[in-house]
Amino acid sequence: MMNDKNEFQEDKLDNAKSSFLKIINSLDTSEQIKQFNEFAKNILDKEIKDIDDFSNRFTKYNINNALILENIKDKLRNKLSITAEAPNENIVIPKTIEYEGYTKETTINVDAFLYSDKDVEELGLNGQLKNYFCNDCGSKNIESLNFISHSTSTLQLRYIFEHVLNGIEINDKIVLDIGSRLGSVLYVGYLFSSTKKLIGIELNQFFADLQKEIIQEYNMSDRVEIIQDDIMNHPQLLQTADIIIMNNVFQFFHSLPIQQAIWSFIRVNTKPSTLIITFPDLKEQLGDANCTNIDFDKWVKEIKIKIPYKKSQLTEDEWKDLKLIHLYKVL
Repeated sequence: MMNDKNEFQEDKLDNAKSSFLKIINSLDTSEQIKQFNEFAKNILDKEIKDIDDFSNRFTKYNINNALILENIKDKLRNKLSITAEAPNENIVIPKTIEYEGYTKETTINVDAFLYSDKDVEELGLNGQLKNYFCNDCGSKNIESLNFISHSTSTLQLRYIFEHVLNGIEINDKIVLDIGSRLGSVLYVGYLFSSTKKLIGIELNQFFADLQKEIIQEYNMSDRVEIIQDDIMNHPQLLQTADIIIMNNVFQFFHSLPIQQAIWSFIRVNTKPSTLIITFPDLKEQLGDANCTNIDFDKWVKEIKIKIPYKKSQLTEDEWKDLKLIHLYKVL
């Protein structure tokens, strides 16, 4: 049996080599080959680094899925500005201790799914992204800009589907992403899990259309569905979902009364045993929204997550990003 498995792996490697050569032969000029070589080298270097840093992290899904995800991100970067905001989108800076001192003038949104910390640094060095603002225009009295993101990084998303939900039989499960925005949860869930169905509900028409375009182009409609609407018009989605994912989904986009109404709606319509994944902490979000009518301890129980990597294997920012993710089970 072991020999059969080894032969199977060797056949897969030979097929991969053959496919690679076909791609090279399909290119017309030496310049195209050089550009493709640079593209492939960047992807492989990153993938090898990830494998070295996080042992066995990428063993279940083939590298083709990682290439597809990078291609999706490239397409989205080409369609969106660096801030990845929709036309006429109104971002509200929360009035909480965490965001004290943040204003529209001193804060910039850089999408964490599309741009890593290294990307942001390079964009700043290249002059494509401002890192500082001036307190008095024309003077040397400058301060660093505040960076925020309304999306989740690839590291966080693969951590969710390949670790947090690892051990849960999700082949027959429905995952609901509330406020799916660019669709990052859906793409990663499709490529790196066997989840039966992934549903994204997005209020913004621009983002909903963008997700539908990507899903159609990459043939994901067999397991992915996008609904453009307010979650409060779809109690059945909450009632049938087995796993609900929410990334700070209301705080930047709604007033406190609307946030309170949405949280109450979610509380009423989630069924027992539903798993809820939030970042940041759900209790913190309810507190920030002043949801005094929701008894947290009677609604959910937190399931502690143990990060399977040593702190030394991650950068400080990566460690903080993973610590933001919380898992709950509805009582």
